[in-house]
Amino acid sequence: MKQFPLLIISAILLIIPFTSSTAQDDSHDFRIYTKAGVKVNIIEGLSNTTDLELRTKNNSSKIDNYRINTSFSYKVCKYFNAAIGYALIAKPNNGETILSNRYWIDATGVLPVSQFSISLRERFQQTFSLGEVGTLLRSELKCQYSIPNSIFKPYISVEPHIYLGDIVSEGRVKEVRYNIGTSIAINKYNDLQVYGRYTQNPDFTILGLERRAPDYFILGVNYYYKF
Repeated sequence: MKQFPLLIISAILLIIPFTSSTAQDDSHDFRIYTKAGVKVNIIEGLSNTTDLELRTKNNSSKIDNYRINTSFSYKVCKYFNAAIGYALIAKPNNGETILSNRYWIDATGVLPVSQFSISLRERFQQTFSLGEVGTLLRSELKCQYSIPNSIFKPYISVEPHIYLGDIVSEGRVKEVRYNIGTSIAINKYNDLQVYGRYTQNPDFTILGLERRAPDYFILGVNYYYKF
């Protein structure tokens, strides 16, 4: 098990050469997501996370968007967490910048099983952009392993995004995210997370028009300073 985090990181790094071959067609893209921020323990059970995020697209040749995220999380008990968050998203578009506002509400159930932690997070999310509102239900099932006497906590997860509040697309799957990664507790004050993600965009038809967004691979690196 001590070698497992290295296998996780190796699997993530293998995504990069694989995407160079799949990115030649329009059905796949390779993107890089990065975050840098702080985590603050306010009082017992209540914490705040604030970060700056940059996302790329078109095989990481262009900026897709950059954003400021902040959220407050409260640990109700060993088995349940609640959170609320906000993001200001800036998306370059033909020389202009489109601003979007997003908020979300989380409820997460956690089941510890020996060194494993199995969690289910339900997120209600709304995004306001150009006078329109996009509403999603995001459900993430995650399994994480705490390696004894190790700074690594590898995990896998799956997260479907379901449209809500739209008479045309209500109940349809917008995308499904498959994640594999590891958190790395560098020391008491510094945390790092490295992950690989495959995002699948299902095909479906709306009002006679075929909807098809490219699937994409993501290499993600997040850094947090804790105090």
